[in-house]
Amino acid sequence: MSRRTWGTVRRLRSGRYQARYTDDTGRQVSAPSTFATKADGYRWLAKTQTELDSGRWIDPKAGKEPLQVYAEHWVETRLVRGRPLAPRTAELYRAQLKNHIVPSLGSTPLRQLEASSVRAWYGKLSGPAGPGQVTAAKCYRLLRAICTTAVDDNLIARNPCSIRGAGQERSSERPMFTLAQVQALVDAVEDRWRALILLAAWTGLRIGELSALRREHLDLKAGTVSVKSAVIDVIGQERSYGPPKSAAGRRAVAIPPHIIGDLEHHLATYAQPGAHGLVFVGPKGGPIRRNNFASRVWAPAAEAAGLPAGSHLHDLRGWGATVAARHGATTRELMHRLGHASPAAALRYQRAEQERDAALAAAMSAALRHSDGTTSA
Repeated sequence: MSRRTWGTVRRLRSGRYQARYTDDTGRQVSAPSTFATKADGYRWLAKTQTELDSGRWIDPKAGKEPLQVYAEHWVETRLVRGRPLAPRTAELYRAQLKNHIVPSLGSTPLRQLEASSVRAWYGKLSGPAGPGQVTAAKCYRLLRAICTTAVDDNLIARNPCSIRGAGQERSSERPMFTLAQVQALVDAVEDRWRALILLAAWTGLRIGELSALRREHLDLKAGTVSVKSAVIDVIGQERSYGPPKSAAGRRAVAIPPHIIGDLEHHLATYAQPGAHGLVFVGPKGGPIRRNNFASRVWAPAAEAAGLPAGSHLHDLRGWGATVAARHGATTRELMHRLGHASPAAALRYQRAEQERDAALAAAMSAALRHSDGTTSA
């Protein structure tokens, strides 16, 4: 069948021409607008047939809903490896939409979202007046993921997020503590929190995992801590406990022997009673609240220990991983201790240690040259 015989073009009373074709369901589909000439109508039919045959056709009536409406539905229905978004992840996405995406692009219908609009939005977000490159990259990745789903839903023909490298985070290096600083931090906190700091530093557990840790998860005779759950704190919702961040987060981590005594003291003095009792609780026996711990425990102790400004409890994970890499931990071993499914972070810690080792070697050679003016011993 020739394209000229696929569909029809008829002349209207207005003198313009209307193009129509019959779809697979028998429904008559008209072009979204009329044409000045019959030839224009047939060209539209030919283009539409080509798009239908190649699977690139988009219903002209699709994509009318604003980006904000579609994005909200996307967060509610998004599946990752067959599972809904974790509550904290959904909360983060909604905050990024509310604060950085919707104000500029939220009212734009999906089908009118152009690459030029995305470039202008990203340019402002990543500029001097924006929230910073890392936040801009996170928001760009979110918008790109939403638009990718819109393409899959046949609501738009192509993804308007096409800025090369815009989703890559160029984070500034996190502070790396010395052993002396970590020990000073341990000495600066109240006795109640000493074991938590030690466990965070030497096993790499996240604050959510530490907050959910129960007596039954610690086997001090075997010297292991089992990570089986994590605290889920979402603004406006009651605290809940769920699985770790990923399947790899379920793990048993060996505890360095030198902190076993501190953990025994903590369990005997501060932890809730019973096998199911929480290991780390506040002075009134309640569970740890992330923000309260950061402001009331971490911040004053970090200042007293002389840690770099902007340091976080999470930085102890990086310190512990670097120490493990320094003592020969493989990529797989680092992934296990940290609960990572991807080797990217483990490789980063290993590279950092290799770079430090090379710098130390260079410094030793420099010291030798200064001492005797030669380059060999």
